[in-house]
Amino acid sequence: MLNLDLTTIVLQIVNFLIMAGVLYYLLFRPMMKQAREQAMEKERLMRKLAEERQKVETQRANLEDQLSDAEEEAERIINRARDRAEQTRTELLEEANEEIERMLSETHIDVRRMRRQAMEEFHDELLDAILSVSQQVIGRVAPDVTHDALVKQLNERIWKMGRSEMARVEAFRVSLGDREPTAYVTSAKPLSSEQQGELARTLTALADRHVDLDLRIDASLAAGLRVRLEDIVIDNTIAGQLQELRESVAQALKEDIENE
Repeated sequence: MLNLDLTTIVLQIVNFLIMAGVLYYLLFRPMMKQAREQAMEKERLMRKLAEERQKVETQRANLEDQLSDAEEEAERIINRARDRAEQTRTELLEEANEEIERMLSETHIDVRRMRRQAMEEFHDELLDAILSVSQQVIGRVAPDVTHDALVKQLNERIWKMGRSEMARVEAFRVSLGDREPTAYVTSAKPLSSEQQGELARTLTALADRHVDLDLRIDASLAAGLRVRLEDIVIDNTIAGQLQELRESVAQALKEDIENE
């Protein structure tokens, strides 16, 4: 029969409890605390990881939105650039067309101007040639009576001026002061002494004082004579009449060219 000692049993139980308590406080409690801390740290890390994941998801969504917005903005920029390029191309084409039209217009105007200038120069040369030939022919064939008649007409024109243009004549006489003027006479043919005397008397009457005559011969006048007394010029020559006719014809031709 097993002999059990109660005291020993109690002591063993007490020792076990003491040992258990010591193990609990020294080993199991720190381990449990560490386990709880590790669990809490793990939970914190999991929450942080979840938060980081949420942030990453949010950032990814934001980046996707921004990328989508950037793509749309890039598309808009490309479209605007394409529109501006098309507009610029259209404007450049319009400017080029306008410049071409302007150049063509200017060229047309220049051609017309050059043509008109060439025609005017041709007409001037033609009229000058006709005038020169006419003066030479008339100078050769005109009888002396024609020259004498033109000289007489010039004297009559001076007398008529003295009667019909008194204001001009008076102003001319005042401008002379005390001077004795010289009349420069260019004649197509030599003047007779009678013609010189008549011309001197006529000019003296016009100036109301003695007038000297400076006589010169110019056969290109064809017939008649030209007188210059101070600022008074009287031309009664075939050359002068032909020159007036030339200017009238030249003006008429110029108007015809401009009206084309």
